[in-house]
Amino acid sequence: MNPAVSAFAMAIIFGSSSFVSNAPQSSASSPNQTTMPLPAQGQSIQQLPAPAPVAPIGTSSNAVQITNGPVGEIVTDTTAQVAWSTNVNAGTTLRYGTDPSHLDQAAGMPWGGLTHRVMLKNLTPNTTYYFKAESAQGQGTGTFAETGQSSFQTKPAGQQESRR
Repeated sequence: MNPAVSAFAMAIIFGSSSFVSNAPQSSASSPNQTTMPLPAQGQSIQQLPAPAPVAPIGTSSNAVQITNGPVGEIVTDTTAQVAWSTNVNAGTTLRYGTDPSHLDQAAGMPWGGLTHRVMLKNLTPNTTYYFKAESAQGQGTGTFAETGQSSFQTKPAGQQESRR
């Protein structure tokens, strides 16, 4: 690399306010060598300001948020469908159980869209189930959202479904 170009690059990197080259200048340049014009003696090189910082992934400005629900849409004696919505594409997990302090079961999909629906099967008739929705890994955000706890009650054995 040309010594003058090296010195010029060093001046930019280290923020020198002026640049004077003491390197010998060759009048003959090779065809593969690029030459850069040097500032005249006494002129300064202005360093451009750094670009504005980009908001990091997962900040409140782009974090996944649960915007609607969750709601028990369809409840039968042995099944329930629970749905909710998010502001960005995100994962789908529903934690549920019969003990409100221990939601020991989970259902869902590794990835979802904006609308999330989970079908719970093999539920016990005439039983209250507690649940909370989780949406993780919001598309491009790496964030996580969860709802407060809600509940639904399955119908007595053999009774028709109910829709909300």
